[in-house]
Amino acid sequence: YVEAGNPEGEPLLLLHGYTDSSRSWSLLTPYLSKYRLLIPDQRGHGGTDAPECCYGPSQFAFDAKLFLNVLGVERAAVAGHSLGSMVAITMAAEYPDRVRSITLIGSTAMVPVRRGDWLFDNAMALKGPLDPETQFGKDWHPANQPTPVDPAFADAVNEELLRIPVHVWHSVMRELASTPVGRHAADVKAPVLVLSGGKDPLFPAEHHRSLLAAFPNAEEHVFPELGHNLNWEKPADVAARIDAFLAARGR
Repeated sequence: YVEAGNPEGEPLLLLHGYTDSSRSWSLLTPYLSKYRLLIPDQRGHGGTDAPECCYGPSQFAFDAKLFLNVLGVERAAVAGHSLGSMVAITMAAEYPDRVRSITLIGSTAMVPVRRGDWLFDNAMALKGPLDPETQFGKDWHPANQPTPVDPAFADAVNEELLRIPVHVWHSVMRELASTPVGRHAADVKAPVLVLSGGKDPLFPAEHHRSLLAAFPNAEEHVFPELGHNLNWEKPADVAARIDAFLAARGR
């Protein structure tokens, strides 16, 4: 894990997306340096172990709670991107006393993936490490964003995801397939911020609307020209939205 920012600041737990790692927040963290930023590699990703089991949002949320326990953090704001946002929702529902607020970036309240979808079928077809020269390997490269990202950053993220064991690719897909992310939204009492990209190919406009239906009191913003990885494409702008949301709620 990475700890950054102000050691005395309000704790902010950052949860990365599918096949990412703590590195995926590195472009955004300089803009949130007044917070105590807690950024783990979730199980199976980055430098964290990849046990045979288990890779659903509930297990990731339990991992996150244990992570906070080890660091002695009783309560934190949580921001999650994509898969990380699903973990944030689950965490807020299952451990409400540990979560001050949730920020959902590139998220959905709908079923995130189904058998027959481009991502599901390509991920499940993997027999070993992702081959960067296949069409899926090229399409999944972090440089493929509506807004260009730093090439060195994109290559570093890509090198990490190429090392993810195939059972992690498969297990996450199986856990997410045909399961509505917002099924426990009524149990979330923490304030919610929803940030979406207007050109998100994985979770287009109807997914943003589903989150507003699931969390009718949520604050929300759509970045019309951005894609799925908002925190890579416009980190300063995304950080500004998160900071304003957190600052409005105080400690």
